[in-house]
Parts: sequence; C-alpha cells; structure tokens
Amino acid sequence: MPLRFARWTTALMFCAACAASPAPTFTAQEKPTAHSGPPNIIIILTDDLGWGDISLNGSALIKTPNIDRIGQEGIQLTDFYAGSNVCSPSRAALLTGRYPIRSGMQHVIFPHSQDGLPEEEITISEMLKAAGYRTGMVGKWHLGHTDEHWPTNHGFDWFYGVAYSNDMTPFDLYEGKQIIESPADQPQLSLNYANAAREFIQEDREKPFFLYYAETFPHIPLFVSDERSGTSEAGLYGDVVETLDAGIGILLDTLDSADISDNTLIIFTSDNGPWFEGSAGDFRGRKGETHEGGFRVPFLARWPRHIPAGTISHEMAMNIDLLPTAAAISGGTLPTDRIIDGRDLTDLLTAGAPSPHDLLFFFDGNDIVAARDTRFRLVLNTFYRTISVPFEYFGAALLFDLEKDPQESFSFIREYPEDADRLKSAVQALRSEVSENVKQPISHLAPDDGTLIGPQLTE
Repeated sequence: MPLRFARWTTALMFCAACAASPAPTFTAQEKPTAHSGPPNIIIILTDDLGWGDISLNGSALIKTPNIDRIGQEGIQLTDFYAGSNVCSPSRAALLTGRYPIRSGMQHVIFPHSQDGLPEEEITISEMLKAAGYRTGMVGKWHLGHTDEHWPTNHGFDWFYGVAYSNDMTPFDLYEGKQIIESPADQPQLSLNYANAAREFIQEDREKPFFLYYAETFPHIPLFVSDERSGTSEAGLYGDVVETLDAGIGILLDTLDSADISDNTLIIFTSDNGPWFEGSAGDFRGRKGETHEGGFRVPFLARWPRHIPAGTISHEMAMNIDLLPTAAAISGGTLPTDRIIDGRDLTDLLTAGAPSPHDLLFFFDGNDIVAARDTRFRLVLNTFYRTISVPFEYFGAALLFDLEKDPQESFSFIREYPEDADRLKSAVQALRSEVSENVKQPISHLAPDDGTLIGPQLTE
C-alpha cells in the first residue's frame, strides 16, 4: 500500500518590496480560457540541490513546504537519478532522453566554449512544440551560448534566463536574445524567475504549455535578498533553498488561481547531487563523484486525478525518462532515427508499475563509472584526492547491495560474482556502442588566444 501524507499547503511568500524586479514582456489575453486536451507540463530543475535538502526527504534545518506539497499531492521517487554528476551533461540528458555522450554533451560548457547541444538533437520542447504546445524556458540553460545552441533554437518559443552557471562571467539576464539586466541581480534572481514563469503560465490558455523552469540555485556563489537573509536554520545555503521554494510556491498558486492545476503535470528534481554544502541524505558522495550522492536526486511529481496523492515509489528511474514520459502523455512523437535511452514512466507514476529499466548507467564524462539494476550497483571508478581511481583495472571493482547497504560502504562482489559479471558485460557493451563519441574536455580556464568569451548572439 502506498504511504499517505497529510496535505501541507503553507507557502512562503516573497516580500512585496521585491516586486520591482525586471519583468518579462507578454501580450496576455484579457479573459483566457483553459484548454481541454493534453496536460500542461512543468519541469522544475534545481542546480546542485541534494537528495536530503528538502524536508520531505528528511531535511531538519531547511523547510521546503511548497516543494514538499508536490510530492504530498502526488508521488515521491526515492531512487531517481540525474543523467550525470555535473551540470551540462545532466541537462542534455533530461532534454534529449539520451545518455549525454550520445549528443556529445558529456562535458561542462564554459563561457569560452564554442560548442553546445547539437542542432540535430531533438529536445522535449521541440517534440511538444510539434504536438501543439507553446513552450517556454525560465532560468539556467548551460547547453551552449551561440545562435545555434541558444534555447530558442531548440524548441523554446520564449526564453527568460541566463546562459550558464552563476560562477561564470559575463553573467547577464536575457529575455530571448536581449540582455535585460547586466550583470544579473542574483539576490533577486529566484523572484525574477518566479514572476516570469507566472506571466508565461497566464499568457495564453487556449493551448497546452510546456515550461522548463531551471533554477540557478543553490549552485555557488549563494545570494539571497536582504528580506530573506537569516530566515533559515541552515545558514545562507538554507536561506537560498527556502527562497527558491517560495518561488515554486508562486508557480503552484498561479496554477491554482488559473484553475489549471488538475490538468498540469508538474515535476521537481535536481541536475546532480550537492556540491560543497547541502545534503546527499544518507548516500555516499557528492556532485562530481561516482557514488550515489553524486547522481541520486529528489524527484516529486503531481498530476491530480492521475497520480495518487502521497505515493512513494522505490523504483529506479533517471532524468532521461522525462522525454518519453512527456511524449506518452502529450501525444508527442518520439524520434525513431536515434537511440532514446529513456523509458516512459507513466505507469510507474500513475499505477505503481515497476521500473521500465533493467539497468541504468552512470557516466562521468566519457567514462561509464557505474551501473545498477534493481538491487546491485557496480562502481568502476572513484576519486581519491586529485587521483581518479579505476577500480576495474586493479581487479577491484566494487559491487554494492543497495537493499542491504544503500550507503555503499561494503562491497559484496565476492558474494555475488555472477551479478558483478552481468553488470560488467552490460558496461562493456555500452562502451563499445558509444566509443566513437568520446571527446576530450576543454580546460575551465579561458585560453589567451582571442577566443570569444560569453554569449555570441545576433538579433
């Protein structure tokens, strides 16, 4: 039987003094009417938020009532994974439904990078736009910053946000391709995003919409408005998380006031595990690492009358599954000319079905560093100080029993050699399949050779 939670509707609200933030421009209908047909879809992606950073997953010092509400009124997946342990690859995996190495997006984009998500990749936004959705993105893109790679060239009708992570420069706020704030006012950024999302939702209700809401925080450096400073028990990091939670409250209130909550699937997750602050819960590792804490992230979804309220599932899934899931519930068409690694989660979310995956693979750049099935997780590589430790080449791969030891403290490869061999064989098969996609990352330091830095956009 699924566990049930009491509904918790308390919402943290932003201060009225913050309302002067730069707002997006729309031409709104005076009396919009709700569409009938396929559901609206909202995907909320936070940046570096750990599995244990929301109160629904046990956070004692950070209060996230609005985020929690999504799971309390829908489903919580405890075994959900980001498509990578770092930013750009994870976002590529989410939007394309493919392991990031397949799109050549296995490495982080920097302001001096000249590449990005290839034009030929098909994103959730492109698929849903073709299915009759209006599409918008709010927040952090981080998949390339030339005309070819910009969000509006990947299926988004409208973009309001930033090019990449907030520790990179120049860090400007854009609407479309126009800079509207330089540099972006980071203490007000979460409020700006929430206001922009509210306007997008309210703009036109004759068609279903897809909104990709990609928060900048809690990626460092951390910023919060004066009015919200010191409000959390978890220091500045907690203030930032509770502020973005309040922004999500604005989204939920907007759906309620527009009377479209029942026809909206809203998903909340993170792009990877926590970095230098934050909590991975009881799981080993953090952002950039190969253990569970680098990949396992929160996942909550709400779709009234379709997803039973208060459900908890321990079935494994990954952000590559969001594209085929969106296709299934929208009537969109999955591309058939390429491998889609993700699987449709509709039955898992709505009917308690088992995971559609027999295996999931975990990439660190070009390398498959781990694989798991419903019980075991094979780890082939880890990090010690500045050294990458390739366990398998030392004949010492680790096999963790996630049922007995989810903290990945003890290897059981001696006890289950056949399971280890089965996972190793699957890894070798996928390595062979993607071997031609291997490419070298660029340095995080900009070259001193006249390379252009930051977005290069034309009108």
